[in-house]
Amino acid sequence: MKRTAVLLASAAALVGSPAFAQAGQIVPTETPGATRPDQPAEADQGVGANAQAQAAAQDSGQLEDIVVTAQKREQRLRDVPVAVTALTADTLIARGINDVAAVTRAVPSLTVTQTDVATSNSINIRGIGTNAFSIGVEPAVAVVLDDVALLQQAQAFSGLSDIARIEVLRGPQGTLFGKGASAGVVNIASQAPSSKLEAGVATQLTTDQEFRLDGSISGPVTDWLGVRANFFVVDRDGYINNRAGGDRLGGEKSNGVRIRVDIDPTSRLNIALIASTSRNVTEPVRTFRYIQSANTRIFAVQPYFAGNLLAPGLVGIVPGTGNYETRVNVRPKSDSEQSLYIGRATLDLGFANLISVTGYQTWDLATREDTDLTDLASIAGNAGGVSQISDYNARQFSQELRLVSSGGGPFSYVGGLYYANGHTDRSFQRFAFGPGAQQWTGRAGTESYAAFGQATLNITGTTHVDGGIRFNRETIDVRFTDLRSSATAATCGTGCAGDSSDDQITYKAALRQDLNRSTMVYASYATGYKGQGYDVSSGFTPTRASTPIRPEHSKAYEVGLKGQFFDNHVQLNLAGFWTDYKDFQTQTAANVGGVLTFLLANAPRLRSRGIEGDVSIRPFRALRLDGGASYTDARIQEFSTATCYPGEPFVVGTVATTPGVCVGATTSTGVQNLAGARLANAPKFKYTVSGTYDVTLPSLPFDGFVQADWSYQSSVNFDIGGNPLTFQRGYGVLNGSIGLKADDGRGYQISLFANNLLDKHYATQITAASGSNTDAGVTNTGLATAQFLSRDSRRYFGIRARVRY
Repeated sequence: MKRTAVLLASAAALVGSPAFAQAGQIVPTETPGATRPDQPAEADQGVGANAQAQAAAQDSGQLEDIVVTAQKREQRLRDVPVAVTALTADTLIARGINDVAAVTRAVPSLTVTQTDVATSNSINIRGIGTNAFSIGVEPAVAVVLDDVALLQQAQAFSGLSDIARIEVLRGPQGTLFGKGASAGVVNIASQAPSSKLEAGVATQLTTDQEFRLDGSISGPVTDWLGVRANFFVVDRDGYINNRAGGDRLGGEKSNGVRIRVDIDPTSRLNIALIASTSRNVTEPVRTFRYIQSANTRIFAVQPYFAGNLLAPGLVGIVPGTGNYETRVNVRPKSDSEQSLYIGRATLDLGFANLISVTGYQTWDLATREDTDLTDLASIAGNAGGVSQISDYNARQFSQELRLVSSGGGPFSYVGGLYYANGHTDRSFQRFAFGPGAQQWTGRAGTESYAAFGQATLNITGTTHVDGGIRFNRETIDVRFTDLRSSATAATCGTGCAGDSSDDQITYKAALRQDLNRSTMVYASYATGYKGQGYDVSSGFTPTRASTPIRPEHSKAYEVGLKGQFFDNHVQLNLAGFWTDYKDFQTQTAANVGGVLTFLLANAPRLRSRGIEGDVSIRPFRALRLDGGASYTDARIQEFSTATCYPGEPFVVGTVATTPGVCVGATTSTGVQNLAGARLANAPKFKYTVSGTYDVTLPSLPFDGFVQADWSYQSSVNFDIGGNPLTFQRGYGVLNGSIGLKADDGRGYQISLFANNLLDKHYATQITAASGSNTDAGVTNTGLATAQFLSRDSRRYFGIRARVRY
């Protein structure tokens, strides 16, 4: 088995792929491209696997056919010319995936940059993502929940519960999913009501003091009405020791509830109503990773602190990769509340299905940070030193109408209209001395109209052409007011406002060829688009209000193979991709008047190319092996005016040509040329290997199982500017579980599990510590970096129990 796993990982690393699913949904054998006979052409995203077909596959020892909605209709994965990974409910439970960040353990092309403020997180696919502080910039990876796109990507980090399936679509998906999908889509579908009355409860207890409880009840009320309700509660202690207060930070308290009602007033009409609300309260905090010397200072340019030395704030702390200790005198907080209301109606017109999806979402986030990461007081008498608070409030209404062709035949299509209107408000206050103090309010709004269509033509029984196009018109607006007493018209003290509109067409085309009944090859070309945006952050000016960041464009080429072999005991998916981006939107920073000021900029050109591979092997009924690997070369092609990183070698000049050298009249105004540099948090190699072995115990009323998964990624730099102090070496994480399960109509399962068994410490973000030597080329004050260590970066053990009636 060990040799098999090694060979599997090696093969996957060499070949690469577009789709990986474990314990996937299945459908009966049918003509490629056809829809399920027991479902409309557009199937409900919450529908589970066909129970009888799944049981047949289990008994035969075969792998399941996987069903996805990557093209907004239910299709077998092997019929879809899109690189997509599908993770089903059983996979999520077995591998302990309870949030979006944990999905990276099962999807090699996916990485997540996660820090102490959710709005600074980013989801990256094939090295491409958007790490921006501004509320006026949309992500490159769209997150869609029950067919409704979330307005702010930070909303996706509130945890997962009662999920039927997660699909990760790689590459530009703008034709069907809209303007915020220039790099890909994370499509999440919750569970639908069941056809029979059932209930379940699951609990989890861990050695790091987590208690989690999930519960659901589902079933028909009448022959035309079905209901499903679920809830979750999470209570976990902190894992970061705060030496200033003797307490522990990093804990979590979360809860949520979702209710779904399915109504079938006639045989041709289905209505699904979904209401969900959740709250997630955490105390995230960064720790010091590196301190250059005893002379290192914080906020070195401005004398915010008496003495200005960092050393007094480090008593008892040893900076390093395994530093889970801090000294902060302002308790951090991230308090997120989210509600989502969805109405989905499907009308069978005979020749097609008309689908209406109406969504309304609200999201509120309150944050508090100890910005200097110490318990030092400022010379202005602020006992909290440098700290900041910020509140976010987002609202969005959306409406989509789709017409989806029914049945088989040589021609099928999806067409629709889309409208969305949303806004996000933010208030911000930084408590500091001098120009570091900030207080402002801002609002960013967006209104979009779109028309789209995609069609499939079966030229022959084995040759298929897919084509799609989308027209999008967006109007964005911004308002900003500097509330400081020293504010002037130049800093928007009297208020600044702006608006801008943009029209864009994106399209895609694909050619598919069936080699036999179970193997397909394809080639595709797609364009992507991410809208223009406003840089709503400290330092906002009338110029920013009148000049939004330019939109981001992408062109993607992809070839792939999807196939089943050895009587469906092996499934193999391969893909090669090449994507060029123009005007990539990226977060940078500059020294403005001695204060580190964050800015958005457009990198003129970058490229992401590579290969991906996924393989599933089931040599016999009791054993299943899954592996995935990716090689991604994501590099900047042109960016000669990038911000210099702290401490970068400096020369006086006018044109930056040499990477790693800051050029300018002064260190505060210097720039560097990043042509050829790798993107931030974009590992060149990443692979995952997972195995499950079922142990039959004929003489007992239950069976056993053993499960393990290993994920590895190569080194990354978290700074697009190439700061060597924000570099992280490659690492691997091993997880596993062992347990008992029974399914006698009241199924139960209990397991012992280990997270990060080898206790490998890793950061999900590394940054230059706030205010630490903000001038490039200055070394006499010393350098410092801070890191965010997630809870999963430490080893812990636990027990999971699940009962279903």
